[in-house]
Amino acid sequence: LLLGRGARRGTLWPARPHLPRPGLLLAAIALHLPYSLTRSLRLRYALDPRVRAATDDPRARLPRDLLHGSGLVSFFVILLLPLRLGELSRPLILTRAGVPGVGLPEAIAGAASERAVDGLFVVGLLLAGVARATSLGVETGAEAAAQVGRGMGLVFLALLAGLVLLAALPPRLLARWTVALPERLGRFVLHFAATLRGLAAPATGLPLLAWSAIYWALTVLQLWLVLHACGLPLGPAEAAAIVGIVGLSIQLPGGPAQVGSYQVGSVLALGLFVPAADLAGPGSSFVAVSFLLGLVGAAVLALPGAWLLARAARRSAPTTPPAGPSTGPSSEA
Repeated sequence: LLLGRGARRGTLWPARPHLPRPGLLLAAIALHLPYSLTRSLRLRYALDPRVRAATDDPRARLPRDLLHGSGLVSFFVILLLPLRLGELSRPLILTRAGVPGVGLPEAIAGAASERAVDGLFVVGLLLAGVARATSLGVETGAEAAAQVGRGMGLVFLALLAGLVLLAALPPRLLARWTVALPERLGRFVLHFAATLRGLAAPATGLPLLAWSAIYWALTVLQLWLVLHACGLPLGPAEAAAIVGIVGLSIQLPGGPAQVGSYQVGSVLALGLFVPAADLAGPGSSFVAVSFLLGLVGAAVLALPGAWLLARAARRSAPTTPPAGPSTGPSSEA
């Protein structure tokens, strides 16, 4: 229904592209690589401790090719599959790689931690952006957006609290509780909790938070560049609020390539800050350009991601010794 209303208002796709500052769009495109690499590297802080524990090597790490390759490929898969089914793609890729200490529970625990942290950042951006915009005199719809943000913030806080509680349980107590579970499920819970326990250490948890802050700062900067490229001279506060609203919108299960949920979130966010007369021109151009930037950027970067995964597989493949002379049974009497 919301998608249909947005289409009738002419805000989902421009009849004529409005791009008065294409140089800023080029800057936004150039920012997509560091944005994607920053997003992919954060999982290192959840999985490196498990690799070190499994190999008993204090310097062991998840292979860099596998880390970034799995991220770049999975970002595109997440966009392709409906209902956010692609979220499982990266844990499955990492599990199939066979790295010591990295199985499905470890990979899922790392991804779940990222999502909880990202959810809180999105809500924080929305609330901070709406508060700043309100102080500048933008009031229409701001309180409704803030209420949605506060509600979703409680959801992400509950998720994070559950992860923290699981990590805080003493391993022996958790082992006793999982005895009643089926064997495979019990092992999954124990490995899942061990990964979370590693993230609770400042040496891993704080870098995850720091890189997440950098990732979301790059997200706001990229969107701000696209806004100005399309002739919408909004400030950083408004850009942060739009990132927050769109970020919450695409958390909802939607169709392939996030078609629908992305457009609805963008239209609702722009409606807070952009006059109705600008929604059909610069506004619709922004919705289309920002959507295509994310989709095409993910598709293009999936290619080097697949190459990185292939290189990681070659490097981890066991070497076969050269065949020697035949040592079959002797034919002598």
